[in-house]
Amino acid sequence: MSYDLLEDLKTFLNEANLSNYEINVYISLLTASKSNPPTAREISQDSGVPSGRIYEVLEELNLKGFIDIIEARPKKFTAINLNKALENLINFHKKENKRKMSFLYERAKKIEHDLYKSEIQIRKEPSKIFWSTKFGTKSILTLYAKYINEAKEEIIFNEFINKSTLKIIPHASLIYTPLKEAVDRGVKVRDLWSFEYDKRPLNEEQKAKCKSVFQELRSLQDHLYGLSVELPNFNMKYTYHFMSFNFDIIDKKRILFKLKNPLKPYQIFTCMNVVDPKLADELRDKFLSVWTFEALDFN
Repeated sequence: MSYDLLEDLKTFLNEANLSNYEINVYISLLTASKSNPPTAREISQDSGVPSGRIYEVLEELNLKGFIDIIEARPKKFTAINLNKALENLINFHKKENKRKMSFLYERAKKIEHDLYKSEIQIRKEPSKIFWSTKFGTKSILTLYAKYINEAKEEIIFNEFINKSTLKIIPHASLIYTPLKEAVDRGVKVRDLWSFEYDKRPLNEEQKAKCKSVFQELRSLQDHLYGLSVELPNFNMKYTYHFMSFNFDIIDKKRILFKLKNPLKPYQIFTCMNVVDPKLADELRDKFLSVWTFEALDFN
């Protein structure tokens, strides 16, 4: 390894928050014999890491995907190939950041919750950021418009089709106008519609009816709001069967749980807004499984 490349590697590993001990040990192992891997004592001598710290450093490097441990007496150690080690390091940091972000969100939600219960005289925003529950059509639509307008990356919608859906679409500009604006600014939107059949197989006549209703729905979306599946960031699909889950996800972190009005099933009675990246990731996987393997488009 050339001197310049070695210095670039040291700089990169330092910027990736590896300690000087970790960097020295890994570089020592990169140049060590593959046929006769060194022991911890030999690595300590070659790298200059004190013997009292060497096992701790080796454990950290193994955790981050930089080295392999050969079970022997005494144990021996080898460096993982540099390109694979760098990939492992990036994946390690991704997982660590997810854990840290999840922890911070949970703490922030608790603090916000405690703030609203307290009598402390500091400013409290009327719209809670990390958790809230909304009741009534107007409040729910206002909440959706706010977060659709703030979306930067992705919106996942789960919507349902019943006998009232086609009549309601022309009066849903509070949702679909900002949704079109989000698509125009580069936000990726997946819009999944579910009919309310149970899990039994449909006959051909029922399937044809579903396809016809979905075609009309697509035409309305396009005509009224410009939401065409020809747009690069917008896609619609449908599934015949009633969905057991009813949630929307914005930017892979904000989940909007919806509860239908039992007296007016075309309306959402309650919406719970929760910021939780870990839960959002799990629910997104559930959605994408249906989207990829079950849902249909018109074509």
